[in-house]
Amino acid sequence: MEHSLNCNFEKYCTRGTITLKSIRAGTAVIDQINFNKKHIDELKELAELDEFYTLRTLVSTAETKDVEIFTFIKAKSFLENGLSDIIRAWVLPNGEVIALSLQAANSSQSKSMEYKNAENKLNSSFYIRHVDQAPLPDTASYIQKLEREREAREKGELKDNRSFLAKYWMYIVPIAIFVMISGAANPEPAGQAR
Repeated sequence: MEHSLNCNFEKYCTRGTITLKSIRAGTAVIDQINFNKKHIDELKELAELDEFYTLRTLVSTAETKDVEIFTFIKAKSFLENGLSDIIRAWVLPNGEVIALSLQAANSSQSKSMEYKNAENKLNSSFYIRHVDQAPLPDTASYIQKLEREREAREKGELKDNRSFLAKYWMYIVPIAIFVMISGAANPEPAGQAR
């Protein structure tokens, strides 16, 4: 994981690592740096400008190449919650990470914190969300059904068993609309009293 705080002349620098021991169980080891006064000052500047704290993650697995994923949180929210955050990863059944989210851990209990220490510890929680595959459509049987219907139409065996309204609604509706519009445009005069 990398962020853009206290990075000197580079865009992003190391914040820490998350190592997954088991994708199924979701157990992970989080190793992060401590925030020093420069980190806190830059975060406070972002908070005053109502900017975002951005996290860049390089996800690497044995099967796939490194994937770069960005996520962000309001800097003010991150500060007010004591540098506590929740990181969630969405993982496909093959183990590929497709998304990450970052949120403040105690967003409902907003509090102003003083950062007087030289080192401020990050408190991160990590969760995995498994993405289930959607059921695959049964295209083979659908194509066979379409072929049978086409053959039946060619032989003339297919009868249309729909009702009169179901067959001709597309002709009836425009005529009805036309009659209603023409009736509204030329209202017949009401009986005149003499």
